[in-house]
Amino acid sequence: MSTRELVQSYYDSLDRKDDKWQNLYSTDAVFSDASQTLNATGKTAVIQSFVPFLKGVEGVRVKQMIAEGERACAVVGYDYVNPKGQKMRQDVAEVWEIKDGRLAKLTIYFDLLAYRNFMRG
Repeated sequence: MSTRELVQSYYDSLDRKDDKWQNLYSTDAVFSDASQTLNATGKTAVIQSFVPFLKGVEGVRVKQMIAEGERACAVVGYDYVNPKGQKMRQDVAEVWEIKDGRLAKLTIYFDLLAYRNFMRG
C-alpha cells in the first residue's frame, strides 16, 4: 500500500466509524499537536488519545493530500457535534510519517481552543 493509500484508508475508517484505523498504527507510534499540548507515545496511548475525540466527530473528509516517499500531509475537514447537538466544521493540517508500512508519527495543526470551547457547549 502506498503512503497516500495508507493515510487515505485511515481517514476512510474514521469516517465509517469502524476500528480499522487502529490497526494502521505502528507499535511505537507517536502523536502530538504542534504546541505539544496533546501528545501520546506508543500505539495503545495514541489510540486511547483518539477514542474520546472521535465521539464528537460526525464526519471526516480529506480536502487535500500531498504524499512523498514515507511522508504525507493532509488537510482534513472534521464535522463535530457537541453534547448540545450543535455542529461545527474545522479544517486540520495533519503531517504523517510512515515506517515499515505503518503510521508511525502524526503531528496535527489546529485551533485546539476553538475545539475545546465548542465541545463544552
